[in-house]
Amino acid sequence: MSALLASVATYTVVFTLLAATAEHLSQPGALARALAAHRVVAAPTPVAVLVIAAEGVLAGAGIVALRAEGDQGLRTAVLLGSAVLLGLYAAYGLHLRSTGRTGPCGCSRLELPMTGWVVARAAVLAGLALVGLSLSGAVVGWERADASLAVVLLASATFATLLWHVPSAMYYPAGAADQTVGRPAPGTEGGRPG
Repeated sequence: MSALLASVATYTVVFTLLAATAEHLSQPGALARALAAHRVVAAPTPVAVLVIAAEGVLAGAGIVALRAEGDQGLRTAVLLGSAVLLGLYAAYGLHLRSTGRTGPCGCSRLELPMTGWVVARAAVLAGLALVGLSLSGAVVGWERADASLAVVLLASATFATLLWHVPSAMYYPAGAADQTVGRPAPGTEGGRPG
């Protein structure tokens, strides 16, 4: 059971970092614009470049570390680095929310605001990195082509996809809600047919 938990946690973190890197590279200026809007860091563009590079290095190193089950040192470094990076994301989001600073999260091509769901996703992913780190010796390498790897890959891809889309799925822009909620249907008075 620990092999399944460790493997799914580790692969989910690596897959999410891959998605984050791809999203940031598809819209390279989005993160820098978001950081500028937050007015927290003095140099948003260099910080954005550093963040995207860190995600890319961790994702690439994670793929290499998962190739063989025996590459414990690299896997430990990737999971520790991922936990730190994702923990910093969560702390930064909490800081923005507690100070009332608004603006986009900068986490994808979509212009999503920095919501509690963005913070929660980062915290969950940091927690998954710590779970993977604590059980890193049990992680299944992707060179092992068997049913257990297939289960790990399917579960991890599912969790990574769900976690990636949580902030956009839970975001309801003002005015986008159905304006008829709570109103009687046309042709009815007070809920009774007219």
